[in-house]
Amino acid sequence: MTRLLIRSGKDPFTPVKAETTYTQDVFNSNSGNFLFQHAVWRHLSTPGAELVSNGTLSERQPPGPDDAARINEEFDHFVVPLANAFRPDFVRPLGNLTELIEQLTIPVTVVGVGSQAALSLPTDAVDEVDEPTRRFVAAVLERSASIGVRGEFTRDHLVRLGFPASAVDVIGCPSLYLHGRDHAVTKKVDRLTDDSPLALNLTPEVPGIGAFATEQAERHPNLVYLGQDKRDLALLLWGVEPVVEDPLVPVHLDHPLYRQGRQAMFVDTWTWYDFLAERDFAYGTRFHGNVAALLAGTPAMLLAHDSRTLELARYHRMPSIETPRFDAPIDVHALYEATDLAPFNAAMGKNFDRYVAFLERNGLEHRYGPAGADPEFDARLATVTLPRRVEPLGSDIREIADRLQWIRNGMILDITRHADRYQYPFEHPTWSGGGSRFARRDAELRGKVAQLRRDDAALRKQLDRTRERLDATHARVIALEQSRLRPRLGRLKQRLLRLVGLRRDAA
Repeated sequence: MTRLLIRSGKDPFTPVKAETTYTQDVFNSNSGNFLFQHAVWRHLSTPGAELVSNGTLSERQPPGPDDAARINEEFDHFVVPLANAFRPDFVRPLGNLTELIEQLTIPVTVVGVGSQAALSLPTDAVDEVDEPTRRFVAAVLERSASIGVRGEFTRDHLVRLGFPASAVDVIGCPSLYLHGRDHAVTKKVDRLTDDSPLALNLTPEVPGIGAFATEQAERHPNLVYLGQDKRDLALLLWGVEPVVEDPLVPVHLDHPLYRQGRQAMFVDTWTWYDFLAERDFAYGTRFHGNVAALLAGTPAMLLAHDSRTLELARYHRMPSIETPRFDAPIDVHALYEATDLAPFNAAMGKNFDRYVAFLERNGLEHRYGPAGADPEFDARLATVTLPRRVEPLGSDIREIADRLQWIRNGMILDITRHADRYQYPFEHPTWSGGGSRFARRDAELRGKVAQLRRDDAALRKQLDRTRERLDATHARVIALEQSRLRPRLGRLKQRLLRLVGLRRDAA
């Protein structure tokens, strides 16, 4: 039995509630991450393999002294599906992952990593992450035959850093190979109408996208906005509005899409695919939002706004247009007419073969090789009841009750950590919180904080007294110096007067 440790938030079979997905960040702040993680999981599920999720904990904190030793002992291979990891805000997690890999003796295979920069920028636009990237790739290549990257942009970046092109395999995103080499997508209808069922995805920070989203919502009553990141989930679960200045972006409680219940999010891939299979067309700036549609057999158009999405679209020959700004109206009917799926379908087989060759080059058995597919994968998936889509508050009274119950359970377990907890005006003795270990720990910490405050107050008083003594000493020193200097100044004055008198006599 081969044991593989897989970098993933969770395995494909474990249902995790939306609230827990958010609070423990199981999806690494974006549900799109599950697409490539679970695709790799499916590809590597063979009868002779046991796959175990690392919960993406290897990048959340530096490795402990025994972490690498345990992995070396218990696993035969560490497989690391990644996305746009070579970017400034991922430097710390990348460093933690690098530190762990440098201590491993088992093979390490990185699948689908990418660099990120603004649209149309050269590879030196990501030079601020050069050193962390160089260290990470060097550690990986010491433990693998090659590294799998998303596209040519990332390959050129690594070559510029000094790595041989022969060790960098361009494989695209493994999410698109979920259904194998023969997956193809065709249009369901000849043309769209204003009432067609549509799915919109977007990136809130792209200039002008709020006006675009609002216009689309007004023109198409059966359009649903599908969020993907942590901010969308917090808004849907608890009405928490993110800090996005544009009021037209559908991340506000007053936005028509939210008010009309035309906003949703999925915290599992399979339910996401099922919903998109019922849409006629999907479009927007999210790469994996459009990939989910294509995997569901629904045509999609990517509005590419940065290098990471553009290089993937080019490699997979996905329908796409470059849209760095949304400063002009976009007609969805025209987008649909321009959605040519023939190149995408034609490229699938060849791209899939490159991906499989990459897995084999790095010693990974897969479901398309001699070992065959693990029959338990589909069987286990069929028995799982996954969380349904998350919708705005008020859409379903049962959903509201479920969310309130989750909050209540959390309060019962650990009420003292609640942000709106009651602050006792004179807490003595310190309340234990009814026996919860979290409450006891919280009480201990608050007791220590109170003691530190008392110590701080005492130190401040001592410091004030010391300053007063220093000021008094300083005044005495000045007075003493003045008393010593006064006679000398008198004598100097007398000498000057005599000299002046002598000069007058001489004149």
